[in-house]
Amino acid sequence: MKKVIIVIAVLFCCSGAYTQEKHDYEAFQADEIWLKEIIKFPISFAPEIKYEGYEDLRFAKDWRKTEHEDFWCYTFAWHVKTIETQTAEGLETNIKLYYDGLMGAVNKKKNFQVPETTALFIKTEGEDTDFKGKIRVYDSFNSEDMMTLNVLVNVNYCKDSDSSVIIFRLSPQSFDHDIWERFKTVKLKTDICEM
Repeated sequence: MKKVIIVIAVLFCCSGAYTQEKHDYEAFQADEIWLKEIIKFPISFAPEIKYEGYEDLRFAKDWRKTEHEDFWCYTFAWHVKTIETQTAEGLETNIKLYYDGLMGAVNKKKNFQVPETTALFIKTEGEDTDFKGKIRVYDSFNSEDMMTLNVLVNVNYCKDSDSSVIIFRLSPQSFDHDIWERFKTVKLKTDICEM
């Protein structure tokens, strides 16, 4: 009986620690219509991205349905230990590493070389986003074809904690589609710089 009580106590303590850790790794607050995934850096499929921290992803519910308007619509935040100024060139390099690694890892075709990703970002002035861009990437998940994603990027610097939160919003839809308004319902936590 004593062993059972000890095991239950250990499980309770571990589950409490896990819940707290999981909470600490969420950069976003959003309702349940957005599917969620958390990945820690260094990312296994893109170890060349030299960040320490985590990635918080939120997917539109129908992001995998090729015929749905929400196909490949999702947002993610990199909450990482750096306050280096983000540049278009740096974002292009990291996104290329990210998607080349991801699509290579997900690819199920034997003896198939996944086409390389290309990315182009421009710094925006006087807009509510820091960078605007396009990514040409192979979709290993669903269509097994090349696709173009439009991208908006916002960067938040947390100088007191020597960290940054880089938010990417991606969709094959044009920038006047309502998905870009819906992305605004996925909000960055107000205390993100204290995490």
